[in-house]
Amino acid sequence: MGDPSPKIVRFPETGPLLVCTDLHGNLPDFLRMKELFLAARAEAGCCQLLFLGDLVHGPAFTREEWPDYLGSFYVDHSAALLEAFMTLQETFPGEVHCLLGNHEHSHVGGPHTPKFWLDETAHFEQKVGPIASRRYRALFSGFPLIAISPCGVVFSHAAPNISLTSLEEIEAIEYLGHERMNLLTLETMPMLGRLLWARRCPTKVVQRFLEVVSAETKGEHGVVVYGHDIAPSGFEHFGAELLMLSTSFGLDDPCKTPARP
Repeated sequence: MGDPSPKIVRFPETGPLLVCTDLHGNLPDFLRMKELFLAARAEAGCCQLLFLGDLVHGPAFTREEWPDYLGSFYVDHSAALLEAFMTLQETFPGEVHCLLGNHEHSHVGGPHTPKFWLDETAHFEQKVGPIASRRYRALFSGFPLIAISPCGVVFSHAAPNISLTSLEEIEAIEYLGHERMNLLTLETMPMLGRLLWARRCPTKVVQRFLEVVSAETKGEHGVVVYGHDIAPSGFEHFGAELLMLSTSFGLDDPCKTPARP
């Protein structure tokens, strides 16, 4: 399995951009984003839809077992969500995107995640079977790592806690070969691990990250928006440069952005 895809999405100058964070198999929330995307596209004539990774691997609790910290109850439909995503992406080429999350990476060279199963990567692939697993791995291997908008916002799955000197460093990252990455010590992680697992980022580090992006894109980028963690109110600021966004996983439905009518 190769790694042929560019690691950076660069959005066009015009049109609305819709952003959704970690879905973790929440198909109703995906379908809600699809509705919003189609409505915005019909109104504006064009639109970009960006998911910030972790489309897959949802909870395995019944409604009676469901813990409050996971927000509103839903049933994990990761496979159906992936099928719907691929259909939408094929229908609107160049307009529907998803960044690589740590849960997707677990299928294409990253450490297997143990969020709801001891090895939910193996559990998911066993559940969907070998043919679907190959299709999904091919999809994940083409997911980029960051997205850059012309309005000054950069998007990543997790906080960009990396010492970046050039965007070529991101383009050169390989997804394979990280199965044994140490998840307990951020300082020992390679650049890819920090982009997929860091929950916070020192101010000087994110400022340098934005300086590099601005210099190489000839723009003025001042904010990084990311997911990966849960902000109970829907968002949380960490200084002027970091905005953690939550639109699905771990939230009660009324707190999601935008909320259902």
